Amino acid sequence: MPGVQNGSLHSEARAAGAGPDTSGPASAANATTAVAPAAAAKAVDPTGPLSHTGPARSQLSGKMTRMSTADQVPDAAGDRRPRTTSRQAITIGAAAALTAVMLAVTAAMIWQHSRSVRQDRLSAEFAAAARQGVVNLMSIDYQTAQETVQRVLDGSTGQFRENFAGTAEDFVAALQQEKVTTRATVNDAAVESIAGDSAVVLVSATSLREGPQAPQEQRQPRVWRVVVNLQREGEAIKISGVEFV
Repeated sequence: MPGVQNGSLHSEARAAGAGPDTSGPASAANATTAVAPAAAAKAVDPTGPLSHTGPARSQLSGKMTRMSTADQVPDAAGDRRPRTTSRQAITIGAAAALTAVMLAVTAAMIWQHSRSVRQDRLSAEFAAAARQGVVNLMSIDYQTAQETVQRVLDGSTGQFRENFAGTAEDFVAALQQEKVTTRATVNDAAVESIAGDSAVVLVSATSLREGPQAPQEQRQPRVWRVVVNLQREGEAIKISGVEFV
């Protein structure tokens, strides 16, 4: 019969292992139960492929793109840092060199100024000594002849002093006999050279002889040029040589 045959066929099919019957309610429930855990696992798996679509995926893709770009593009500030450091080193080196040059120039100027001041001081000292020496030597008064000679000796040194001391007595006697007075004034003095404690000074002086026995032609002012050699002895500067030119 047809109904019996159909039932037999279904029974044989199940017996032969053709698979579970999915046509009934139990089969549907079993299928739903099996699919649900897999779907849930697939939904929460963070390591699975990004097969989702929508705003979430767009935001995540944008973040990953920015991260990738940040990793690949070099830091502009980092690239400029070595160049900036090099410029700073050059600037510092130039400033140091300029400072050294300025210090050297300043030191040279100070040294030159100090030397100039010292030279001016020495020149003034030697010039003053030469002026006074010429006045002492050329200003003669027969009434104070001995004091005049002693003043010259006190202001002289070396061979010049020895020579003058050897003729001092004759010089005093001649002054007292002639009764002549000579007055001298210094017009100018210029230092020709300085070497250590010695110097050569050019002196311009004018002399005038007075007295009853003074020759008439000598009573007129007379200008002299005198080369004075000076030598420092301790704190004093003395005449070591005189030459009338």
